[in-house]
Amino acid sequence: MAQASRIESVAETVARFRERFLEKIAEGAFELPMLPEVASMVMAATQDDSCDARRLSRMIHRDAALAGHVLKLANSPLYAPTVPIVSLQQAVSRLGMKKIREMALVAACQAKVFRVPGQDARVRQLFRHSIAAASYAQEIARMRRWNVEEAFLCGLLHDAGKPVLLQLLVEVERELDLGVDASLVEDVVDEMHGSVAGRLVEGWRLPARVAETIVYHHRPHEAPGAAQTAMLTGIADDLAHFALQSRPVTEDELRAHPLLVPLNLYRDELDALIARKDAVKAAAEAVG
Repeated sequence: MAQASRIESVAETVARFRERFLEKIAEGAFELPMLPEVASMVMAATQDDSCDARRLSRMIHRDAALAGHVLKLANSPLYAPTVPIVSLQQAVSRLGMKKIREMALVAACQAKVFRVPGQDARVRQLFRHSIAAASYAQEIARMRRWNVEEAFLCGLLHDAGKPVLLQLLVEVERELDLGVDASLVEDVVDEMHGSVAGRLVEGWRLPARVAETIVYHHRPHEAPGAAQTAMLTGIADDLAHFALQSRPVTEDELRAHPLLVPLNLYRDELDALIARKDAVKAAAEAVG
């Protein structure tokens, strides 16, 4: 009898926690990280044809943390420089404006989005997964001759709603003082993270197509205007899980993936993506 009562008590506690968590999400009562000022300036400057390497490197120098992240990324396996890059100006000159814009966004995500006190291991895993998905997304885009930079953004940000919701979980747990394991509401995080990430991307004034892709990456056929990039991001997500084994995805499952046909991915192309597993894993772990 006592055991049945205890089980009922746990169920009531979880139900109360879940109800409050869903209320907070519905109210939009969570903080969306802002894109750091210098990162925002870099994103804008790299769209300006008159911007040169010296001006851009001076701009990045204004944010010491961002500067450090950019130099670390420039020398990481993700960008695979042939010789070490020792200065920001050298990084800009050698890698080009598009890569620097990409790096600024990766650094901003690592510093501002994928940071949840008390959830460090989980959030680090999420960040590595996002880097892996971004790498696969841009490789698929190259194969299809689609927009590579847009594909990278979609892969990088597709799970950005998860750390936001994990932070909200921490706050609800503190508010209710119930000591509920976050895994008990994992289904809510899985269901809602796309829409939350879409709001984050809109707030950062990134292209509307990127926001729509992220919202629909688990149900790409429902995307009103971005079904193609949503499918690309969806399969990149699964390839990243395969590479990192953050969620069990087998090679057989990839070879029978329902998105292969609508994406026109041929067997040899999938072989090439699967063969990149170790390289993608190394790059993601080096950055994250």
